[in-house]
Amino acid sequence: MLKMLSHCRPWGLLVCAGVLLAGPTLAIADDDTTQSQPAAVAKDKDEAPPKGPRVALEIVQGENALGTIVLALNAEKAPISTWNFVKYVDDGYYNGTCFHRVIPDFMIQGGGYDADMGEKREGLRDGIWNEWKNGLSNTRGTIAMARTNEPNSGTSQFYINVADNNGTVKYNLDRPMGGGAAYAVFGKVVEGMDVVEKIRTAETMYHPKYPTPKQHPAVTPTTPIVVKSAKVIGDCNRAALEEMSKSAANAFEAEERAAKAAAAKAEAEQEKIVQEFIANAEKEAGKKSEKTDSGLVSIILKEGTGPSPAPTDTVSVHYTGWLLDGTKFDSSVDRGEPAKFPLNRVIKGWTEGVGLMKVGEKRKLIIPWEMAYGAQGRPPHIPPKAVLVFDVELLGIEGK
Repeated sequence: MLKMLSHCRPWGLLVCAGVLLAGPTLAIADDDTTQSQPAAVAKDKDEAPPKGPRVALEIVQGENALGTIVLALNAEKAPISTWNFVKYVDDGYYNGTCFHRVIPDFMIQGGGYDADMGEKREGLRDGIWNEWKNGLSNTRGTIAMARTNEPNSGTSQFYINVADNNGTVKYNLDRPMGGGAAYAVFGKVVEGMDVVEKIRTAETMYHPKYPTPKQHPAVTPTTPIVVKSAKVIGDCNRAALEEMSKSAANAFEAEERAAKAAAAKAEAEQEKIVQEFIANAEKEAGKKSEKTDSGLVSIILKEGTGPSPAPTDTVSVHYTGWLLDGTKFDSSVDRGEPAKFPLNRVIKGWTEGVGLMKVGEKRKLIIPWEMAYGAQGRPPHIPPKAVLVFDVELLGIEGK
C-alpha cells in the first residue's frame, strides 16, 4: 500500500492536510522545532522610515522598567493594519496586556492577554483584511498581525520578529500557509530593539492558562512582561488614515466579490463536465449510476457476491484513477500489485465508495473534490478542486 498513489495517496487528505496552530486564540504558526537557540542577528537595512504614525510601548517586568519600544507603522503599504493598531492604542486596549508568547529564535507575541494571562475580550473588534501581499517582509525587528488559521482573523494580537523569518534563516512567515495566506507586516521597531532583546531572552514557563504541548518549549515569561502604556507619538492624521483604511478594505471586498464570481462560474462549468462524464459512463456501462447524499456517484461495473466491508476493515483492492480529462494519475493494475489498506485511512470518497461494495464487485467511483483532496488538491498530479474517477475492484476483506 505504501506504493499506492505515491504522490497522491487516497488517505493523504486525512493525515497531511493539517495546518499548524499554536494556542487558544492564536496567532502565528508554530513549528515543532522551536528551540531556545540564540536569535539570528540580522543587520538592519538602510531604509527610509515608513510613512505613518509612531507608537511608543512602555514595557515593564514586575517592578522593573525594561524601556520603551517605538514602532514606526507603515500606513502607505498596510493602511488597514496600521489603522486597526492605532485604534486599539487610542482605546487604551494594550495598556496592561502582556507578551504571552516568547520564542527566542522566532518572535515575541502580545496584545491578547492581561498580566494574569487572562484572555482579553472586552473591546475586541472583528478581524481585519490580511495585507500579506503588501511587499513587506517578516524580517528582524518588524511588527506583524497575529491571526488564527483564518487569513482575515487578525484583531488585537501582534508579534515582533526577533529573527529574519522570511525563509533566509529558519522560519518563513512570508510563505502562504494556513488558509492560503502569509502574515502581514505593518511596521518596524525604530527604537528599543534592546528592549525586544530583553523580552526575547526572558525566562519562560508552561503556564496553566496558556497550555502548550510538553514536546514544545515553554513560551510564557515566568515574570509577566507587560505593556504599561501604549500611545501614539508625534503627528497622526487619523481622518486620513481611516480613509486610507476604508479605501483598501473596499479594494479587498471588490477582489473577493470577483473571486467568488469566478469560482461560481468555474464550479458551474465543472458541474456540466461532470454530468456529461456521468452520462457517457452510464452509456458505456449500460447501467444507471447511483448517487449518495454526500454527492458520491458510482456505477456497478461487475456484481459481487461476498460481504461488504465495515469502515474500520482492512481491504484489498485493484484500482485505476483518472482526472475528468482522462489523465491517469495512478494504477495498482499497471503495477500488478493489489493495494491493501484500512478503509478509514483513505479519502472520504474511498471510505464511502468501497464501503458500498461487495467482495468481487467492481465499481466506477466519481468522487467530488470535497470528498477527495479538497480545494488544495495534491500537487503536482491532483489539481485544486479536482473531481476524481476510480475504477475499483474489491478483492477481499482481511479476516472475512
